[in-house]
Amino acid sequence: MADKIKSKRALDKLYDYQSISTNLRFYDAMRNEFQTGDLLFFSGNHWLSGLIRWRSKSSWSHVGMVVRIDELDRVFLIESVLEVGVRMLPLSFLFKDYGGDNKPYQGRVAWGRHKLLFEDKNKQRAVKEFCLDNLSKQYDRKEYWRILWRSFMGMDKFFEDDKYTCAEYVYEAYKYANIELPKENGVFISPGAFWRQKELEMKAILI
Repeated sequence: MADKIKSKRALDKLYDYQSISTNLRFYDAMRNEFQTGDLLFFSGNHWLSGLIRWRSKSSWSHVGMVVRIDELDRVFLIESVLEVGVRMLPLSFLFKDYGGDNKPYQGRVAWGRHKLLFEDKNKQRAVKEFCLDNLSKQYDRKEYWRILWRSFMGMDKFFEDDKYTCAEYVYEAYKYANIELPKENGVFISPGAFWRQKELEMKAILI
């Protein structure tokens, strides 16, 4: 089970910020350890990130996945982001060019591993298939705002379509591999709910 980090303030207190060069050296040393389906949890500095963390009572506001392509010796981050939808970028870009501005991700990032996926190569393959088949799908803007609306109004209905918030994308990828990720309060799909599951092991704080 991952550390019970309930807020970004607690995260910052428990794990000191390191220099960009230190983080990149750590990534270079651990690069071969990343596996398809590993989860990356983000705690951003934007006010919307803070609102998501508050809503889910979690330190995390965004989630993405690792995909390895060993034939090319490449390690990628796949995520659904508000501006562009589902995208794939080299994992090393977290530390040097996350937003296309030659800067690292502005916030904290944790690396987690789901026990059931790590132990099954067939499930890892299924996750990879789903990720590559759904590249460029649109971000689910309507569901994003519905989530925030439900947070204030107490409504629990959610909608299904072929667009994805970050957490919906991860949820569906794991579902494709026959792994059911937990929902927050049994309803909301959120990074915080994924983090709190007993099957998740925190590997490291990357930033």
